[in-house]
Amino acid sequence: MPQESENRPSVVVIGGGYAGTRAARELDDIADVILVEPRDSFRHNIGALRATVQPDWAHNIFMSYERLLTRGKVVHERAVRVEPGHVELASGQVLRPDFLVLATGSRYPFPAKDGEESSERSKDNYARTAKELERANHAVILGAGAVGIEMVGEILAQWPGKRVTLLDPSSDVLGGTYPEKLRTALRKMITEAGVDLRLDEGLTELPEAPAGVVAPFTAQTTTGRTIEADLWLRCFGGSVPSDYLAGSLTGARNTSGTVRVGDDMRVERHETVYAVGDIADLGLPTAFLADIQAEVAAKNIRRHIVGEEEGEDAVFADPFPHLVVPFGPGKGTGWLVHQEDLLDDASVAQLKGDHLLVDMYTDKLGLTEGAWTLGH
Repeated sequence: MPQESENRPSVVVIGGGYAGTRAARELDDIADVILVEPRDSFRHNIGALRATVQPDWAHNIFMSYERLLTRGKVVHERAVRVEPGHVELASGQVLRPDFLVLATGSRYPFPAKDGEESSERSKDNYARTAKELERANHAVILGAGAVGIEMVGEILAQWPGKRVTLLDPSSDVLGGTYPEKLRTALRKMITEAGVDLRLDEGLTELPEAPAGVVAPFTAQTTTGRTIEADLWLRCFGGSVPSDYLAGSLTGARNTSGTVRVGDDMRVERHETVYAVGDIADLGLPTAFLADIQAEVAAKNIRRHIVGEEEGEDAVFADPFPHLVVPFGPGKGTGWLVHQEDLLDDASVAQLKGDHLLVDMYTDKLGLTEGAWTLGH
């Protein structure tokens, strides 16, 4: 395990998701990097919904950190108190970095994300849910955003003809400011698949039965109707955990848990602290933009380390507004900002749906074929 050098500045990255791994790897050659991450593997959450229906595919979302860093190290602990120059871990160990990168991401209800730190326990969760979905006669999916739509598509690709109801209290599918033609195409795709799509309608309260478990229930909707089903999944309600922030960093927190940053990804009023990914209050919370934000932060930290005074700091901008929504491995639609027509099934499968970017992220983590996932 590499040791800290007196001649190299230190960088602590809190969180080993899409943004944190990119920032850590970009700085590994120039700084003493410590990546703090309690989970025992990288979780490729882009593939989590497929893992929910195909347990024999689930190993693809658990990737080793073993080859991420050449000189730095990954510490499998949880940060419990973080302020500039001070990172306290659950074990009591204290790190005193010159630069700090906050990249703790967001939480989301299972199965889109699993909070388990153990890969084996998480694999068991996905395998158990797949068995329950297979047994279910009528699945209710709550939330008609991209996650809910993709979940429905994965279920129907695995079990064609299964009865599925998709509910959302919003007036249309898909949040955000995407083109109406994309929403129209998504509604058409959903209803043509035989899904009972109910917009402007939610449940008055969540079922007493636990999510993802076959247990018949009757639920009342906000329109006065009754739904009888035997399994439900929650596909809405993400949150940003940042209660570990302390000292001056608490002043940069929003009520949502996100942290205020400039377009150089520096935390407001902090010269040596950066925030990237879902915790940053800049841009949409996507893996694509998290990767770009991490690159921007790493470039700016590198400039400070080498003492580069000419030129300007790197700044974040979304270079390619888009949304690709798979509906199982071979179907879906999507929108690219520079393209008039929406993406067809074949294009969505090629860009994302068929492979869910597994190879891309095994490469980003420095992993090779045959060694890039855990337990396979």
